Amino acid sequence: MNLFALLLGAAAIAYGLAKYFRLPSLPVLIAAGMALSLSGLVPRELSLGNGAGSMNLLELGLVFLVFSSGVELNPKRFRKFGKAVVWVAGVQFLFALGIGFLCAKWMGVGTLESIYIGGGLAASSTLVVLRHLQTRKAMFEPYGRVVTGVLLLQDVALVLLIVMLSRVDGGAWNVGRGLLEVLLMGSVAWVAQRFLIPKLVLKFKPDEENLLLWLIAVLLGFVGVASWLKLPLISGAFAGGFVFSAFPLNGLVRGQLSSLVDFFHAMFFVALGALLGIPDLEFWLQAGVYSLVVIVVTPPLVAWVAEWRGLNARAAIETGLLLAQTSEYSLLLGLSGVLLGHVSADTFSVLALTTIMTMVMTPLLGRETVANFLLPFHPLRKRSKPVETPKGHVLILGFGSAGMWTVKPLLAQGDEIVVVDDDAAVCRALAAKNIAFIRGDGAEEEVLKKAGARDAKLIIASMRRVGDALTVLSHVRGVPVIARVFENEDAQRVKAAGGIPVMNSEAAADTFMAWMSVNDRLK
Repeated sequence: MNLFALLLGAAAIAYGLAKYFRLPSLPVLIAAGMALSLSGLVPRELSLGNGAGSMNLLELGLVFLVFSSGVELNPKRFRKFGKAVVWVAGVQFLFALGIGFLCAKWMGVGTLESIYIGGGLAASSTLVVLRHLQTRKAMFEPYGRVVTGVLLLQDVALVLLIVMLSRVDGGAWNVGRGLLEVLLMGSVAWVAQRFLIPKLVLKFKPDEENLLLWLIAVLLGFVGVASWLKLPLISGAFAGGFVFSAFPLNGLVRGQLSSLVDFFHAMFFVALGALLGIPDLEFWLQAGVYSLVVIVVTPPLVAWVAEWRGLNARAAIETGLLLAQTSEYSLLLGLSGVLLGHVSADTFSVLALTTIMTMVMTPLLGRETVANFLLPFHPLRKRSKPVETPKGHVLILGFGSAGMWTVKPLLAQGDEIVVVDDDAAVCRALAAKNIAFIRGDGAEEEVLKKAGARDAKLIIASMRRVGDALTVLSHVRGVPVIARVFENEDAQRVKAAGGIPVMNSEAAADTFMAWMSVNDRLK
């Protein structure tokens, strides 16, 4: 109880300092834990490498974090991008695992420990990446959907790897039985998600308190089953979270989980810092090498595969940058290895430091400005053939599923139309109707020049991010730009930049065209 109070106090101080100095909370929480370790108040029996107590303390926090991340990973979100998700996840996971394994072997680590390190470097952090996507309001953008799908497949792969390694001492039959048990537990979770839980919610209509009890009951139920089957607890936590991942259940439970997630997030990283203490310089150097491997290898590899499977250059680069870190699942993989005697405390320290370093880098690498900076250096960008730059046309940036309803009235009154969109299916449909188009990102300077943006008589920016509309406005200056927005705050930003904001809720095709006619924007 005294240790719990110490961790809670350290977390509170860390959050206060992070807020006061406007710093990311993650490194401050870890630093607070390390400072707590230096104080000598952490009991020796709970220090890293001195019994299972420290491992169980971290595992408890991870179980809840994994459960909450499972709630966010709804497979329906990325159904449209299924092929891209499978290819990116498969290539990235296997390649990173192989590179991590070879790097560990080169550094003198044993074969089994090298497998743990390779697996740890292969998965990206669901916790960190989803928070970053939510902050940027990019969960439902194409690259956000691809990233979410990749995270789900990575998590499943790492859960299976943890199960396999936990049973490897028992031979091939024991490994196969463990995988079968996980498959059965996952099937039960899928049935509960599709048929059982939605019907129960509709029937009983639980209030907030009862819904929270349902969440905890499902979590404990699946974790209990995993414990009974002698499977890693993370497999039960992930399956339990998946039960609530379908819409609209995930929206209902997200509010119930947010405060608990923040609590366990703080406690976990303070505890991790306390248990690691201040590692020797040698460990920091090894972790730096592994971090460099992740940050240097993942972005170009993912960008290449993602662009090959249909994403535009900028979205592909953003996908790679967001996946360039190791995962909380990597820590649980290491914890499992320590408890089984497969991984030394020193190796776990290195893996934990790698996770900390790469997680801390994500808010920096994941910025839109970084992707825009790297875009001109991307050697695999799809470049269209030179075409004559149009003039006096209506330029539509972002066609989407409802774009044709905007284009038809414009064509009917004789306007020349040029469409910019990054969806291959949309471009094929435009080609079939003989509508001029450029496949690309409407926020790229090169694409805007090719599309004659500065010589257009009207630009309709129907892109997903308000930042893209602001980029267009800064490029054209003087050309009327109608921008679709979703929030009043975004509307004010567009208006201040000289654009004409239209709320998405008001942008039904008939209303949209009537609005333009009334405001005399088509003459």
